[in-house]
Amino acid sequence: MRNKSARPPVYILMRIFDLHNDALTGGGKAKNGDTIYAIWTTNLTYQKVVQIAFDNKNKMLAIEDCGVFIDHLTEISNFDFMYAGLTWNGFNGLAGGANSIEHLSEQGKQLISILNDSRLVVDTAHLNRASFYEVAEQANKIICSHTCFYDVNKHPRNLTREQISVIIERGGIVGLCFVSDFLGGNSVNDVVKHIDWFLDCFGDKHLSIGTDFFGTANLPKGLTTYKSFERLVLAMIRRGYSDATIHNILYGNAAAYFFE
Repeated sequence: MRNKSARPPVYILMRIFDLHNDALTGGGKAKNGDTIYAIWTTNLTYQKVVQIAFDNKNKMLAIEDCGVFIDHLTEISNFDFMYAGLTWNGFNGLAGGANSIEHLSEQGKQLISILNDSRLVVDTAHLNRASFYEVAEQANKIICSHTCFYDVNKHPRNLTREQISVIIERGGIVGLCFVSDFLGGNSVNDVVKHIDWFLDCFGDKHLSIGTDFFGTANLPKGLTTYKSFERLVLAMIRRGYSDATIHNILYGNAAAYFFE
C-alpha cells in the first residue's frame, strides 16, 4: 500500500462511470459525463419510450424492462442502447422478475435472439434465479447493471456467488448499486462491505458501479450524488485499496467493457 502522502488528491480518483442512473424517468438531473441513463419503462407506453430515447439521443441510454417492446420486439434493434433488461420485479410476458416465480418465455427467447443479432448487451438485473440462468444460457453478452451481493445481505434482488461467476465467465461486469435495502444498511461502510466481499472472491477486474440514482429514495446516508463519491473513495483508501483498484471499480472496468 502506498504512503498516504504520495497519493493523488481524492478528486483525481473520482472519475465515475455509472452503469445505471434513472434520472430520465425518475425526475432528476445527473451531472456526470460517463453515465448510462436507464429508461425505466414499466409504467410507460411504447410511444413515450420512443420519445424519451429520441429526446436524449446524445446520451448513453439503456432499457430497464423490455416489456414495453413486447408488441415491437424487432424494433428494439433500431435503438442504440448500451444494454437492455428484460423485466423489472414482476413477470411482463418476457421473463420473471425478482418478486415472481415465472421463467423466461418464448417471447423472451425471441427477444434475446434479436438482441444477440443486434450485438446488444443483456442486463440480468431484476431477474429471478430461474430466469437469470435461462437468459445467461442464451444471451451472447450479459452484465448486471445494478445489484448487491446475496452472501453479504440475503435480499432477492441480490446476486449469489454462482450468478456472479456466470457473468464473469461470460466476460461481463457487475454494477454495485446504492439501494440501502439491498446493501443491508444505509452507510458508506455498508457499500464497502459489499466491495470487500466481491474483491475477496473475484478480484477487481469485473466490479463497477450502478448507483440507481433517481431510481430509489433509499440511498445510504451521505452517498446521494456524484460529488458525495468522495466519501466512498476515502473509505476505500482507509481500507487500503490501491489507486488502481479504486479506478477500476469507479471507472476503468465499465469503460473497458463498453469501449475497448
